[in-house]
Amino acid sequence: MLAQPERFLVLCVDRDDDLGVKTKIQTPVVGREAALAAATKLSLADPEEADANAIFAAVKKYDELVAKGTACEVAIVCGDVSRGFEADRRISKEIETVVKDSDVKGVILVSDGGEDDQVIPIIQSFKPIVSVQRVTVKHSQRVEETYQVLGRYLRMLVFDPHYSRWILGVPGLIFILGGILIVSGHVADAEIATLLVLGGAFFVRGFSIDRTVAGLLQRGPTGYMRLFSMVTSVLVVIAGLFSGYASMVDAQNSARPPLDAQQSAGAFINGSIPLVWAGIAVYAIGALLSHLARESIRWRRDGFVLVMLALLYLPVNTFSQFLMQGTAESTFLLISYILLGLAAIFALTTAIYPRVRTKGLPERE
Repeated sequence: MLAQPERFLVLCVDRDDDLGVKTKIQTPVVGREAALAAATKLSLADPEEADANAIFAAVKKYDELVAKGTACEVAIVCGDVSRGFEADRRISKEIETVVKDSDVKGVILVSDGGEDDQVIPIIQSFKPIVSVQRVTVKHSQRVEETYQVLGRYLRMLVFDPHYSRWILGVPGLIFILGGILIVSGHVADAEIATLLVLGGAFFVRGFSIDRTVAGLLQRGPTGYMRLFSMVTSVLVVIAGLFSGYASMVDAQNSARPPLDAQQSAGAFINGSIPLVWAGIAVYAIGALLSHLARESIRWRRDGFVLVMLALLYLPVNTFSQFLMQGTAESTFLLISYILLGLAAIFALTTAIYPRVRTKGLPERE
């Protein structure tokens, strides 16, 4: 008695039921002609659908096996749009229907490679999988969507003012300044200008200075007051640093013997402290007036900062004298001012600042 030839099932699984949703075809679909008709109808409904290519690949695999004399059948089963439990349960029922009264020895799975891990255990619960063929579609919708997303981001970087000012504006300014300086023969200055523009852009964006300024301008007059005090404070502090450097250079040129590093630092601090302190005070006064105009309780904190700034002036100034001279008198004054400043700060901290912090808060029982 002749042995029956082994029979295999070429199976294509559409887990998210694109076939049913887009063509209304009921599954399971069994047989070459039915599978070919389903693939054609799905391709007409959505030419970019990858599952249609997988069905065509399953029919092609069926034809190849039949041509080699292998007994087989081709079928399509579908899941559910949810892709979860309902999809797996439907796939399981449809596979059971296909293999229930057949003598299939194994399954050849043809898949587009999307969700093989979820489908394979379901199939193996009925019949062993003897082969898996993954279909790689040259024209992939996911790849096309990726390019579309990249294109949208590129357009946003070019046309959205929030991003284009940094992506295009800063490099454009660098190119313009660099071109002008190079044409005029100042190549070294072009490098310096590039560093300054890049450094300024990184500094502004890194510390969110642009957003801070925009937020201040939205507050009206109080915002303008704060912005004016901030810009003025920065300019005065920069002027103070230059003044300190000039004072240090003058002291080095006039000193005999030359000043050492400690004395140079003292000359720099001594020459810069008036303007630096004034710049910080301008910022604190601007904040104080702004909070007073807005009737904010934070004006008390600004007043506390001004008092602290005044108390620290003499110790810092005396410290610079100590660095320059190192005499017993300067040492005595430095220690005295430090002790007086500590006493004043302690008195303010223990007597005034707690009241400022708790002002306006509900009293505890």
